[in-house]
Amino acid sequence: MQTRRIRLTFVKTGESALAELLREEAAATCELIWGLLPLEAKAIHGMYSGAEVFTMVEDAPRAVAENLVQLPLPGELLYFYEEGRGAAGARKPVGEICIVYGRGVVLRGHEGVPVHASLFARIPGDWKHAWTDFAQACRRCRWEGPQRLRIEQGG
Repeated sequence: MQTRRIRLTFVKTGESALAELLREEAAATCELIWGLLPLEAKAIHGMYSGAEVFTMVEDAPRAVAENLVQLPLPGELLYFYEEGRGAAGARKPVGEICIVYGRGVVLRGHEGVPVHASLFARIPGDWKHAWTDFAQACRRCRWEGPQRLRIEQGG
């Protein structure tokens, strides 16, 4: 099976990373994400989970729960889908593409409730050395606010 990649690029400043889809571990989620591309949206820094940014997916497609994690590692990309039935938060389906850029992330929702998301891609290489500019751009979302992020099929 040929490796599929997606490119993540901060539009204004140009920091970029390539992530490899994990098609054997999360086939349905990979196809769902691949079919949404290209997309461009605000990368918002997470407020509950730690060193992660996410983009909201318009008209969030329902996803198969596969390859679920709660303790993702730096460089992992996740698709979070929630139907919107909880006591807190949206009353409609919510979809997010999450990018973990540092250690210590524990996926949590409103009120600290533990959540899981589908791990579907990974940025190869050591986050401290191989893609530091991209990680710093993710961190900048925390201090400077949301930044435009383009996600597209990549080389």
